[in-house]
Amino acid sequence: EKKMNDIKNEKKSNNSEISTGKGLSMYISLNAIKGLQEVVRNSLGPDGSWKILVSGSGELKISKNGNFLLREMQIQNPVASLIARTISTQQEKIGDGAISILLIIGELFRNLEKFLEKGVHPQILCEGIDLGRRELEKWLPSCLVKNKLTNGKLIEISKTVLCTKIQKPILEKMAKITVDALLTLQKNEGFLDLDMIEIIQMDTQTEYDSRWVKGIVLDHGARHPDMPKVLRNAFILVCNVNLEFEKSETNSTFFSGSIEQQEKFFTKEREAIDKKIFKIIQLKRTLCKGGQNGFVLINQKGIDTSSLELLSNEGILGIRRAKRRNMERIALLCNCIPINSLNDLKAGVLGFAGIIYEQVIGEEKYTFIENVVNPFSGTILIKGKNSFIKKQIEDALKVALKTLKICIQDQGVLPGGGEIEINSRHHLIDYSEQIPGKKKFGIKALAESLLVIPKVLGENSGRETRLNFYENESPASFCQKKKGCFSGFPVLDCFSLKKQIYNTTGLLVMQLLLIDDIILGRGIN
Repeated sequence: EKKMNDIKNEKKSNNSEISTGKGLSMYISLNAIKGLQEVVRNSLGPDGSWKILVSGSGELKISKNGNFLLREMQIQNPVASLIARTISTQQEKIGDGAISILLIIGELFRNLEKFLEKGVHPQILCEGIDLGRRELEKWLPSCLVKNKLTNGKLIEISKTVLCTKIQKPILEKMAKITVDALLTLQKNEGFLDLDMIEIIQMDTQTEYDSRWVKGIVLDHGARHPDMPKVLRNAFILVCNVNLEFEKSETNSTFFSGSIEQQEKFFTKEREAIDKKIFKIIQLKRTLCKGGQNGFVLINQKGIDTSSLELLSNEGILGIRRAKRRNMERIALLCNCIPINSLNDLKAGVLGFAGIIYEQVIGEEKYTFIENVVNPFSGTILIKGKNSFIKKQIEDALKVALKTLKICIQDQGVLPGGGEIEINSRHHLIDYSEQIPGKKKFGIKALAESLLVIPKVLGENSGRETRLNFYENESPASFCQKKKGCFSGFPVLDCFSLKKQIYNTTGLLVMQLLLIDDIILGRGIN
């Protein structure tokens, strides 16, 4: 009898705990995921709260961008660190969705916890989650709204992305800037290269001065005070030629027998440089007759003071030490051919721009090249007085550009604001009824976890959440009632982004469920 009682007590303890090693690692994972979820929960949506991060040096940073929070937070728990790194890695490709992934993972583990305590094996739950993930992947394309993405639609998508990351007063302006930038890149519906968009930060009084320049902005100006500040209908020469005293590439020394010999050497070198400058001046005089055209020299290498003086006397705008990236973009935009030797100098290598002007903003000089021949690139100017806010806007614009690019490639959008999650939950519940055995538990847990998105959106908007909304009314009518918490504009989601969120969530949870122990490695005390 005593042995029988011991066996019964052992069975009870085994039912209450998964196992000694497994249970410990499982609950470490659960606590880590719950902790991450609670940190970012209030930051979801346009009405989400902001977080202040304090660095070791006392520097303060304010943000509610999930990817930024995961990168900047100090995370010591190994499971939480694994989740943060995985989400940050996939953010580089799709740009958005970090908080949504964390919320769904946290809610999914909460739902799975009760099945684990009842003794359901994690492998069975993983198989159910995998079935649900694959079913969502097949079903999502049927929800895709394939309408032509007009300018207005793209602005709505951009506002949906940006409203969760920047302040509302500048939302409309930044959304239009993002759409204008992306539409500029379109060449006969070809590939969209986001690297052709440059983002420059400038110091001004307000962020409202930010704008999109359909051309290129160089972060330096002319190096001579008498050079022209504005040129119209200008020819552009892009070259990589030394127009200053050359230095040897190796460590070498030149010796001269006398001062006269040294002066003769300098004179010959000066004559060689002046010969190059006069060749450029001669071409300018040939093309720019009557004063109706300007001439601009953009050199990747240096231009010395004497050469700048000669160029200034001829009314040529000379810009030296231009970045290679800018040289490539100027060649594309202005339809010019970069040259490495003035022996190749001729009218056919020159580019053209409608207007080129220099502007002083704060303490910095900038050169604007606009009305270009091939307007398939441009520059976003982010202005403001706070460097952190400018960086925050820049990160938000990069995310919005990636999302818009993906939406254009998808040729459609999904209904947003939690509506797609509600529909996905209904579909998975119906699908789970077709699956025999305990695998359906994993599918149902995944289905219920998706409801955390509309639920948290409602909580963060300050409205009372309804946990039974999916029983009393249709998803569409529920989202229509919740429309006020999304700033009053239609909310649209990206198809590929949502698909990636579901895939990442399912795969990450399956991996974490199968962790049965956490072992300290060598060198860790």
